[in-house]
Amino acid sequence: METFDLILLVLSVVLVSAVLDQLLTRLALPLVQIMIGALLASVVGEPLHISTSPELFLVLFIAPLLFDESRKINKQMFVRNLGSILSLAIGLVLVSALAIGFALNWLAPTIPLAGAFALGAMLGPTDAAAVTALSRSLELNTRQKSLLSGEALINDASGIVSFQFAVAALVTGAFHLAEAGASFAVSFFGGLTTGALLGLLAVIILRSVRAIGLESTVFHVVFEVLTPFIIFLVTEEIHASGILGVVAAGLVMTLFPQLRSSYQARVRLVSSSVWEVLTFVINGVVFVLLGMQLPYAIEHPWEDATNPISLVMLIFAVTFMSVALRFGWILVMEILHKRKLSRTVPGTELLNSQVVRDAAVTTFAGPKGAVTLSISFTLPYTIADGSLFTQRDELIFLASGVILLTLLLANFVVPVLAPKADNSGEEQKLARIHVEILNRVVRALREQSTAATAMPVSIVVNEYKLQIRELSEDDEHAAVLQQLRTEVIADQELYLQELKDTDAIDPETARICSVILRRNLSVVSTGKRRGIFTSLMRTQALQWRLRGQRPDELRESARRSGKTRDAQILLEVRAVQYLGGVVDHSVAERAKAASRLKTDHEVLLRMYRRQRQMAGDAQGRASEDRAQLWESIRTVEEEGFRLELGFIQDMYEAGTLSRAQATKLRDSVYLLQLNAAESHH
Repeated sequence: METFDLILLVLSVVLVSAVLDQLLTRLALPLVQIMIGALLASVVGEPLHISTSPELFLVLFIAPLLFDESRKINKQMFVRNLGSILSLAIGLVLVSALAIGFALNWLAPTIPLAGAFALGAMLGPTDAAAVTALSRSLELNTRQKSLLSGEALINDASGIVSFQFAVAALVTGAFHLAEAGASFAVSFFGGLTTGALLGLLAVIILRSVRAIGLESTVFHVVFEVLTPFIIFLVTEEIHASGILGVVAAGLVMTLFPQLRSSYQARVRLVSSSVWEVLTFVINGVVFVLLGMQLPYAIEHPWEDATNPISLVMLIFAVTFMSVALRFGWILVMEILHKRKLSRTVPGTELLNSQVVRDAAVTTFAGPKGAVTLSISFTLPYTIADGSLFTQRDELIFLASGVILLTLLLANFVVPVLAPKADNSGEEQKLARIHVEILNRVVRALREQSTAATAMPVSIVVNEYKLQIRELSEDDEHAAVLQQLRTEVIADQELYLQELKDTDAIDPETARICSVILRRNLSVVSTGKRRGIFTSLMRTQALQWRLRGQRPDELRESARRSGKTRDAQILLEVRAVQYLGGVVDHSVAERAKAASRLKTDHEVLLRMYRRQRQMAGDAQGRASEDRAQLWESIRTVEEEGFRLELGFIQDMYEAGTLSRAQATKLRDSVYLLQLNAAESHH
């Protein structure tokens, strides 16, 4: 099959898997993608057989995934648990390679000891993509998330280096401990150092580009996407670990303080969107390719084996050894961690059922995956004496079986041990905190108001009041409110058609209003009740705020904006009348919801009328005076954003907000900053 056709096929499978993931809720997305890939390879056959260089696989897929994960990892928890993470990522990997190697050689003497060590090293890395996918559907505590993500960032390097030493011993027939230790140290610490320096260089380049006035979102995001590939290749070129280089660079780039500005808000939002799509596609491609490789990894050993059942039993035995060793290691590590805590928190139990359960969750939530299978295909075909390495296919078969078993254990066992918590009240709690923050902003803006800024402050405060009202809505009436909003928009659409048919408004104005109504209906139909009226306010702001246009363009823009505003006033009057009728002729719950919604539309109506009055008052002003008025509004808005970000940080530092909650609220502010900035350009 041609390469281009294959790429299209794999991407199509990833797209289909996203749909199937919504239907097969009991299966994690990686398993769904592996199943589809394996099914395709079994049906289509040889045309889908892919021979991918492990180095190419690492740079194309693993490097960008780990770079993105390193930028999103909880830095404080990573540093706090660094000893435990290194214990898992280095100590456990090395011990597993030795223990599994000796055990496998004892169970299957036909497999050379060096080859058995190679299999143990292959099984060292946990799959970062699988860990990330599983963590979204599980209830893991902060330490577990930190351990799993940190381990997945580092153990690829330690596993690959250990594997290379085992293969070297297999091929040459000799193993030098001192030489291997020195090579490991160079690869490990050289990768970290080189990556940190290159990450620092990347930060300097980005800031230098901005310093000379080139604030290009496209440049920033494309540079960010290219960074992991360049760093991996440069680090590997000096014979250090490219994987660790990428991780170190991501950590350094994220640790540098970010400036808060509309440009940074734009970059953050675009970058987040690009990386979200990119990582989803890469993750999908990795698991689909893994699924495609499995049939070929299993077929030949199964056909050539004199006793296929013994091969299956070996898979279970190796999986049991790997999981048992990991569980024992983590349990001891957690007991030592509890002992350390007991020095500052007297009464801490070193071992109880919860400690055992947490250790089991961390054990099963670290499955093997694409890196393991990828490096298994680099096993040599010949050994030291020049003869064929006949156990090569057998080892690949064992690695493939362990991958499947650990993924299945992660999918079915971990949810039983750590079921997803009920977060139904989390959104309401966050909404209450958000209301408190916005109320603080309103009070601060009013305290700072002067006679010269009274009008801009009043406009911005009205926007905050509407946002506060929406966030304060009682969930008990959410369904009724959603139904009423749909009814109001449907009634407004009918009334808009009447206005157009009677020539009360011109066709272009009717078209603009129709677009706004359809957009509002799409927002309502999703059930996301919050932000609807705030969205209306922002949309209106884009229409009536004056920009730096020529006089003739300014007049035409003002004329069109005025017509649209007048039409929206008529539509809001209609909405108030409709809801008034609902209040008078409905049962208590529906009447109460209609009354609340009627108040919201009345606020919008008053604001539109005030805008019309302002526009009339401004007719005699010079364009410079009008530009100054809108600049004052922008300044007050920016101050509101600054205050909101400050209050979010205060609550986070006080422990009122978690890191995830604070990030969610900040992203909301960044989006509003971006919208406000674009409305003035």
